[in-house]
Formats: sequence, structure tokens, C-alpha cells
Amino acid sequence: MSVVRVNQIQDTSTNVAANISGGVVTFTNTPINAGGGKVLQVINAKSLTDSGAVTGTTAILTASITPSSTSSRIFVTAMASCQLTSGSNGIIASDMFRGSTSGTLISRYYEGVGGTTNNAIAYHTPSHSVIDSPSTTNATTYTFSIAKGSGGTQSVRTIGSAAHPIVMCLMEIGG
Repeated sequence: MSVVRVNQIQDTSTNVAANISGGVVTFTNTPINAGGGKVLQVINAKSLTDSGAVTGTTAILTASITPSSTSSRIFVTAMASCQLTSGSNGIIASDMFRGSTSGTLISRYYEGVGGTTNNAIAYHTPSHSVIDSPSTTNATTYTFSIAKGSGGTQSVRTIGSAAHPIVMCLMEIGG
């Protein structure tokens, strides 16, 4: 077995990077870590409510977070199970907004659905994963919405249930 014994570690410029004494390592000239990249808080939201037939844009879930710094970023994830209200062709659209459905669009999901016949039920899962920079320390609301896509012949609905919850997660990432 080999043993390495040192009392000091230097970088290539001969600057002392760490002193070692009595088994304790003391770092010197270490950059200050202001918490960048760390998860500072997590907000979860869930709905078990079926949206019913949607022909326009409908908010299906909202959640709010209050960033601790203007340099924080918010990692937003959301998912819902959707289906056409009948078994033929249609388009499922889903948006993630900062604010209400008339706020700032930060993510879009759009899928043409076809090929189902005889009222066969086909589930589709619009999902969003996006990093937003709201640049504020005020409470910030995010809205997850669904809509019948333009050109689609059928309305859509979410399937909000214990087996198919509508979920959203907001994570503040330190800047």
C-alpha cells in the first residue's frame, strides 16, 4: 500500500491552493460560490380535474414561485394526458406561459393526431421542459394550457385523474 504525504498543494503557477495540517484541508484563493446552478426552491402543482372539451385556449394548471434573486432562472416542467373528444383527426396544442394565457409564451407543444377510427381512444402527452429567466424577485405565475390546434376538426380534453394527473414543477436555479 502506498501513502502520499503532503502539507501543501500548489497550482501550476506556484500559488498555494490548499494547506493541510492535522488532517484538515484549508483552501486558499478559492473563488466565492454565490450559489449558481443550485436548486434553491421547488414548487409542485397537480390537478386531477378533467378539462372537458376544449375548443379555444384553456388554462389547465397554474403555479407561482417567488425568485430570491433577479439572476435566478426558473426550470419549468409540465405534463398532461390529453385525447381528442372523438376518435378522428385533430390537433393538440399546448403552451406554457409566464403569467396568464395572454402573458409571455415560453414553450409550445403542437401535435397533429390522426389515424384513430371507430372512436378509439388515443392518449397524447404534451409536455414542457424549459428554463425561463424572469429577472424579478416578485411572485411569478406560470400557466400550462391546452387548445385545439388550428385546422383540427376535433376538440381536445385533458384526462385529469389519479392515474393521469396534470402536473407542473417550478424549480428556482441560483444564478
